[in-house]
Amino acid sequence: MTGTKVQIVSPPASVLEAHLTETEKFDGTDTRKYSMTLAFSEDQVQPIREAILEAGGGKGRSPLKERDGLFLLKARSTYPVRVVDVANEPIALERITVGAEVRAKLGFASYKSQGGGVTTYLGNIQLLRSVYDAQVTLGDLLDDYDESDLPF
Repeated sequence: MTGTKVQIVSPPASVLEAHLTETEKFDGTDTRKYSMTLAFSEDQVQPIREAILEAGGGKGRSPLKERDGLFLLKARSTYPVRVVDVANEPIALERITVGAEVRAKLGFASYKSQGGGVTTYLGNIQLLRSVYDAQVTLGDLLDDYDESDLPF
């Protein structure tokens, strides 16, 4: 099916950039959107590729970019998002920093302007490991992973 809206919960990813407490500014202009850029490894990116294909039918620009062996995806929201920890307890947006490991609810939708493509919407986020939680590994956190446990 093409041209549909698709929602997924991302595989675990590293945060490369986060604008969650205030909207992103670009060249001094406020975009009026919150955003987060995620980095995925080759073995994590397949669900993202499938969602993009389903949303846009493989036509136009893809929001997924490859750089230095990593796959980068920038997602945006016009509304503040909610963040929870591994116990699904609400936490402050400020806990999502560069280097944190997260999962996020992502929405994909096609657009037709300027040659068309697929855009990515940011939903709620689950912090799996902050840069301050060095004693906990991602493997430890995912041992009991069950997608039905997510609050979104």
